[in-house]
Amino acid sequence: MPSSHFFVRLVAHRPNFAMSMTADEQAAMRAHTEFLLGQLTAGKLVVAGPVMDPTGVFGMGVFEAESIDEVRRLLESDPAKAIGRHEVSPMGPTIARSARPSGS
Repeated sequence: MPSSHFFVRLVAHRPNFAMSMTADEQAAMRAHTEFLLGQLTAGKLVVAGPVMDPTGVFGMGVFEAESIDEVRRLLESDPAKAIGRHEVSPMGPTIARSARPSGS
């Protein structure tokens, strides 16, 4: 059975990227956030955010899609391509909770 959830890791071009962004990179990250919000609204993005790994901060996202190719096509529009590369992996059977009600 094909996976419907895909783990995406955004790996920056340099290890200290999160602490040393240029003004252009900051603008790319703002555009990346807008891209992710659009994917969330479209129902493609499940969760995303930075992972504060002591060996190097990286971005992660979980997408819901028909195929890995669909996710890769979506990521072609991600402005974060300017600051790094996406690694996409299919996930096995997943267990997920519904969103918490507002205020809880």
